[in-house]
Amino acid sequence: MSLRLIANWKLNGSIKFIKSWSQLFLENFNGDNFNSIGIAPSSLHFSLTKDLLIEHGINIGVQSIDGEQFGARTGEISASMVKDLGGVFSIIGHSERRVLFQESVESISRKLAQANMNDIVPILCIGESFEENKANITQDVLEGQINDALKDHKDLSSLIIAYEPIWAIGTGKTPNPKDINSVHEMIKDVVQSRFPKTELESVIYGGSVNKSNALELFEQKDIDGALIGGASLDGKDFALIANIFNKLKV
Repeated sequence: MSLRLIANWKLNGSIKFIKSWSQLFLENFNGDNFNSIGIAPSSLHFSLTKDLLIEHGINIGVQSIDGEQFGARTGEISASMVKDLGGVFSIIGHSERRVLFQESVESISRKLAQANMNDIVPILCIGESFEENKANITQDVLEGQINDALKDHKDLSSLIIAYEPIWAIGTGKTPNPKDINSVHEMIKDVVQSRFPKTELESVIYGGSVNKSNALELFEQKDIDGALIGGASLDGKDFALIANIFNKLKV
């Protein structure tokens, strides 16, 4: 799979929004590689988004899945439900889930297992805090998060890792692209050396990516794509980012 540019709409969306977004995106996207693009709408808007965009080859996924297959777990959705409706991927372990909903290492590990069992591509999010970044322990923190998530999964059939420094998400602050590239190179080395049977498809970046900085980011060798939050809420802006991506990475 070439899925490498993902829109995370978070707690946003309506029928009107999705119809307008789809029109704006399709009018402004000038590439032909739709398969590299993924959209993660709210679960309630999953089917509408899929109906409007699936014919173009755009992948539709979800922002989270449960760590169990079924049971008395009110409000949750399972990986098998996502698969049943034609979903392709799930974001797992986003920092907002870890912080706001107290998702544990064990919960993230169970979600990875469910995604793998149901052929859902997991987008595993990792990232350090501002304090950890300033203390120059980013590499140690990320290695720990990778090991915690993957230690019980030696042979995932597919995996995408999204490096999202917590302090850059939604702040407008973006690390130096060359520094991001070095972090991505390190992530690939860690996964390939410690979990050689895991199929790491790509390492993508998230954290205030927009149409102004996309070019400099995508020029970097080891930045394979992006997980985009705020800038993905405008169909035209996301299309312009996708155009830059397609020019440099496809």
